[in-house]
Amino acid sequence: MFTKTKKNIYEEFSILQTIDKNKFPNHIFIIPDGNGRWAKEHNTFVTAGHKRGFEVAEKIMRELSQIQEIKIVTMWGFSADNWKRSEKEIEGLMYIFVQVLKKVLKEFNQTNRRFVHIGRKDRMPKKLLDLIIKAEKDTEKNSGQIMCLALDFSGEDQFIRMVDKARLIDSDVPTTKELVDSLKDANGLIPSADLLIRTANEKRTSDVGWLNGISTELFFIDKLFPDISTKDIIDAIVDFSKRERRFGARIK
Repeated sequence: MFTKTKKNIYEEFSILQTIDKNKFPNHIFIIPDGNGRWAKEHNTFVTAGHKRGFEVAEKIMRELSQIQEIKIVTMWGFSADNWKRSEKEIEGLMYIFVQVLKKVLKEFNQTNRRFVHIGRKDRMPKKLLDLIIKAEKDTEKNSGQIMCLALDFSGEDQFIRMVDKARLIDSDVPTTKELVDSLKDANGLIPSADLLIRTANEKRTSDVGWLNGISTELFFIDKLFPDISTKDIIDAIVDFSKRERRFGARIK
């Protein structure tokens, strides 16, 4: 689908070499908006827009995996609210998820990357669910960058599920940050994003729950997601590296 990157990403985007290692975001969360509008602009089916978006996402995720300073990259593929869309569009999306995951997950063990899913597992097609469960198990011991897929995920939906889990815990157990984290999807493995990127000129974070949490920096891209490239993400990383993150304190 895409040719392999000819240059190392640090060579292709030399500005990365000028960024202090402590200035990179640990966790990047991407909201890939605009596939449907791209399809409409190109007078094609919405599924074609999603297919193009997945191709772009695949390339970006592969290239970002070369940046060792970034530990987690999360892509929001399907929200809990997206079930409101037409049955035909949903079927097309689920089919594309299966095909793309089959392809890219073959690379994960070769590159020591880990695959993690956040979101519900009880509503997706069995074929996709089986693939996700296998991918998580097969890569759980990999120590490299985590590629997290938010599928059938929304913050409010997760909060409800967290409360249901909490009701099963003995009342004598003290409430700690560690306990709360353990109730989240992936057992708290995925922290709040340092940098949240949204495309398609939409200036909102939607219902991303804890992922837009502790001092998350926001970056908005005007382009529709199928029109962006890795350079747009690099621009966001560079912009992030120049910001002063105070975490509630004052800079003297």
